[in-house]
Amino acid sequence: MDLVSAQIQEALSVPVEGWNFGWLQGRAREERPPWNYEDLVREAASRADRLLDIDTGGGESLSRLAPTRTRVVATEGHPPNVPVAADRLRPHGFSVVAARSAPDNVDQAGTTLADHRSALPFRSSAFDLVVDRHSSYWPSEVRRVLAERGRFLTQQRGEAGEEGVSWEELFGRPPHPHGRFTLAFAVGQLERAGFEIERGEAADTPMTFRDLAGVVFYLRMVPWAVEGFDPVKDRDVLVGISRRIAVEGELRIRGSHVLIDAGRV
Repeated sequence: MDLVSAQIQEALSVPVEGWNFGWLQGRAREERPPWNYEDLVREAASRADRLLDIDTGGGESLSRLAPTRTRVVATEGHPPNVPVAADRLRPHGFSVVAARSAPDNVDQAGTTLADHRSALPFRSSAFDLVVDRHSSYWPSEVRRVLAERGRFLTQQRGEAGEEGVSWEELFGRPPHPHGRFTLAFAVGQLERAGFEIERGEAADTPMTFRDLAGVVFYLRMVPWAVEGFDPVKDRDVLVGISRRIAVEGELRIRGSHVLIDAGRV
């Protein structure tokens, strides 16, 4: 078996569960933004009675909020992750509810909440704090479930950075028809929904891969990064990536992080 095939098979053999990227340790590294999102959530939660975490994944990040006096509820839209998150969060007294994820924020202009059937399954004004790490959300739904003077804290990832190559360029995919998630886009969308932005920051956070197996594993975990990714159909691209890493020592992918702290007006 050649090196490319061996690395692809190695990545495909790793179980994918929850939102755990631990297997990439030593194979890939992402630049971190200047803020610490988990610390910001912890500080905000200390002043909230009821918290909602949208699309918690396997509950990995949310579990680190414990112990807390705050009543915590999480949603998860990927069915295999629901029992994983429930098992992780139940010991802390946190609840997990299966709920369909919102469409990508940049795609929401072409659909409606009713069409997509992804309303949050909670009564209006049910939470003091809503948090969202790396998942889409309906700004109108976040506002609806927030109590008066409630707070929305979100960290999102995008490809607005300047350093590195984009996944689209690398795999020859067409540009996203509705553009990319940026700080300006997110701020505008939230303000139109009735939020006041307390803090908005963006940071260039490229990701560096040191071997092909790391690339394949990452694209299994984050399939929306490359539309229709298939290790067989995309083998020629993977061969090129392997050669690039052999020559340059790494593959650097363009990336960014956006942080928004907004209040319900």
